[in-house]
Amino acid sequence: MVLQQKSQIIVMLTQCNEKRRVKCDHYWPFTEEPVPYGDITVEMLSEEEQPDWAYRNFRISYADEVQDVMHFNYTAWPDHGVPPTNAAESILQFVQMVRQQATKSRGPMTIHCSAGVGRTGTFIALDRLLQHIRDHEFVDILGLVADMRSYRMSMVQTEMEMKFPS
Repeated sequence: MVLQQKSQIIVMLTQCNEKRRVKCDHYWPFTEEPVPYGDITVEMLSEEEQPDWAYRNFRISYADEVQDVMHFNYTAWPDHGVPPTNAAESILQFVQMVRQQATKSRGPMTIHCSAGVGRTGTFIALDRLLQHIRDHEFVDILGLVADMRSYRMSMVQTEMEMKFPS
């Protein structure tokens, strides 16, 4: 999908394992050695870890296609919850960091968590609201979430996510 859509940014809002349950496959190499996943090869180019997130660059190859990808992984967001109150600034900085890179890249962003609705929807809502507020004096959070849910059910899944960051 990343190759097909020419997505240069992946935003991952989960850890691979949470509360002793697998939430997401580890789809990038653990080392700098290229790893084949069927006909697709993934090569780690760089990795930087921070307390609340990790940033990786990897290269995806399939036949004669090669795509470099920026991988933003926010790790301080628990499943069925929101980041701790002291992490609200961290997630907003993370969203802004991703947006800054998105303006320089081509193709759509690929955004995922474990189920693809709660954390993913909240991230997308925060990103859209931060962009909207630059140009407008008001925001309609409920309207935005309703619009998102018209495309994908359950986006922004819980009341806690709806109120975050407050």
